Amino acid sequence: MNSIGQEDVARASLANAKAVQQAAEDRLTHGLSTLPDVLEARSATAQADYNLQAVLGQELIARGDLATALGNSANIAINVQPLDQVTIPDSIDESVDQAIDWALGQRPDLMQQVAQIRTANANVKAARAAYYPALTLSIGPEAQYLYGLQQQNPWAHRAGLAGAAGFNLRWTVFDGGARKNRVAQAQADVRAAEAQVNASRDEITNQVWAAYSNLNTAFRQRESAIALLEAATQSYEAALESYNYGLRNLLDVTSAQQTLAQARSSDVLARTQVLASVADLAFRIGDSIQPGRTKP
Repeated sequence: MNSIGQEDVARASLANAKAVQQAAEDRLTHGLSTLPDVLEARSATAQADYNLQAVLGQELIARGDLATALGNSANIAINVQPLDQVTIPDSIDESVDQAIDWALGQRPDLMQQVAQIRTANANVKAARAAYYPALTLSIGPEAQYLYGLQQQNPWAHRAGLAGAAGFNLRWTVFDGGARKNRVAQAQADVRAAEAQVNASRDEITNQVWAAYSNLNTAFRQRESAIALLEAATQSYEAALESYNYGLRNLLDVTSAQQTLAQARSSDVLARTQVLASVADLAFRIGDSIQPGRTKP
């Protein structure tokens, strides 16, 4: 997306350079300019076209990288939404404390570690249960059949159900400290799991804090880029108009043109940085965050 935006910037800069060149050539035709001015304007146009070709090459590489990241061949064409059609947020309603709380409540890696604590506690209970006697009940039903044959009488049979039931009580009195060691090991596993969770909570808090701070910085840089672009546009238009009236020289116009090109590039970079910061914060929280969204 940044590459596409930079392409638009390069094309706009080339158009401005051509406008300055046309103005210089018109003034030369009417005897109001000099040939060095025209040559300087042509050089600026050639430089703008050179920059455009470099941006187009970078865009092709970026598209190939995107296709590869999506599991496709690099030569597969992928349609990317232009940056001008993407809504750029200018603020976020959630506070940093809310973002941290949501991250601690739904990060999958932290949830897995919390589950390990529950498993370790269950192992402690199982290890302590070995100290108590074990009572088992066994029941074995068995069906019985009896068939008989008497002279001059039909076949006779009887069926019944018999079985046995028993109780078994087992109690380990001495095992050389094996049960004690198993309990100690299980308790150590619980403490290790809890320490890991605490460390992960601190790390997640720091990650969310950094991502939230980067997002706010991106918002402020976006505001500065808008102001810079507006000022550079006005400066270029005024310099070109003054040049046409013979009140400014060509160097002033080309300087204003370069400043405008840099301001446009900074504006594209600021917009893409906001989108990247929003995505990074959503990743750190473990959820998709959108400005103005209500979180349960």
